[in-house]
Amino acid sequence: MENYPGYQSSLIMCMRLVPFIFIFLLYAPALLGQQVANTATLDSVRAYLERNYAGFADKVNAQTQNAYLAHAKQSAEYAQQAASPAEQYFAINHYLTFFKDQHLYINPPPDTTHIENIQLDDKRIQQLRHSTRNNIEGIYYTGDSVYKVALVKSKKGLRSYAGIILTSQAAGWKKGQVKFELIETGTNQFMGIWYNRAHNLLFSSVRFNPRNGLGDQGWYKQGSSPEVEEASFQLFAEESKLNTFFKFLNDSTCYIRIKTFNATNAKNIDSVINTNKAYLQAKRRLIIDLRGNGGGSDRSMSFLKPILYTNPVKNIGVDILTTPENTAAWDTLLDQYRNDLPKDYLDNISKRIHQYDGLGSTMVNFAADETDTLPEVWPNPARVAIVINGGCGSSTEEFLLFARQSKKTIMAGAHSLGVLDYSNVVPRRFSNPSFVLHYPTTRSRRIDVGLAIDNKGIQPDIPLNLDGNWLNELMKKW
Repeated sequence: MENYPGYQSSLIMCMRLVPFIFIFLLYAPALLGQQVANTATLDSVRAYLERNYAGFADKVNAQTQNAYLAHAKQSAEYAQQAASPAEQYFAINHYLTFFKDQHLYINPPPDTTHIENIQLDDKRIQQLRHSTRNNIEGIYYTGDSVYKVALVKSKKGLRSYAGIILTSQAAGWKKGQVKFELIETGTNQFMGIWYNRAHNLLFSSVRFNPRNGLGDQGWYKQGSSPEVEEASFQLFAEESKLNTFFKFLNDSTCYIRIKTFNATNAKNIDSVINTNKAYLQAKRRLIIDLRGNGGGSDRSMSFLKPILYTNPVKNIGVDILTTPENTAAWDTLLDQYRNDLPKDYLDNISKRIHQYDGLGSTMVNFAADETDTLPEVWPNPARVAIVINGGCGSSTEEFLLFARQSKKTIMAGAHSLGVLDYSNVVPRRFSNPSFVLHYPTTRSRRIDVGLAIDNKGIQPDIPLNLDGNWLNELMKKW
């Protein structure tokens, strides 16, 4: 499996609809890249976000204005030099990184139209085989041996180096095709444009290390000494087959694994909990394993709440940035789900959005602060440990905010991703090159009371090293 930094396996981010208790998973449509438009498209994205992004006023202020202008200038310089749609996407992505908001993103579509071919003769390849360890040029291979490439200096547009396929076991890649590109930013420092197996574009920071080449990115230089990666430790056999399952750990402890809160997994979560409800209410302790759960539907999470509930739970609401363009983007989004969700549900959301028509551009209350009260408290499980890590983001963090107000619950593992303060993501299509921008329209009022979690995450009560058999360590400490 190709796994580059910054790449999320599903290439999706969640959109939380507050307070309607549902989260849509929004996929960018597959669109072919078009001719490069220099700064025109970047300028359009910038102007659009300055008007419509709910986090803009927080993130571009008197203290950050100069840094923002400098960053935007650099992005424009990248766009002016761009020699391909991929580099144009790179320039737009660079601009978005200023905001450090993982709910603000583009998913560049797969593009097999602009695959570049560079032919290397045998003499050049032999020279590369004898490249010194301190020279980034050379022959590289992936840890799974699917690809072998020649990395050569190849100045074109923004590009400094190109990784050219020598051999490939993947059907979609042939000898001579450019598999990745490196943009030099400093000594042994680069930005990478990666093309995955399906020709989707991915971006990341890249560091060249003479010890293992680009080993941190999964590409090892021939003749280097790559570190042998330990096989991923699997607690239970069900892990590779099921998104959700239940286990007994001992006479007093149950375990539930939930890999995703995707709406499509809601029935599975409901079924697992209902099937094992008698056992859950008979055992004193429960571990809920949410490692890598990037979010999904509030409905999926709702089945867990009665298990955790001990007292009324306070929820801080959100404000929405109402603009004509945001309203239009919401209409586009809701139309996409007309065949999948109840009409009255979607109509209710539309009514709430359109109640602000005519106000121009202003931030208004979209979800009031509320206190949730459930009808009963389960005596058992009396103690609940929720295992989290940096893969827990968006709506999963919303669930964690609920869970940490329970008197029976603790968090264990590593801090969560930290991507929730700006939410309710909507799409806006751009062209030349074609892509869909996803951006948040709401802002949590947690920010105003010092409880923001973006780029910080929710911290565990019991830190754990989640490599290997962390379960034994948790059982000893909890």
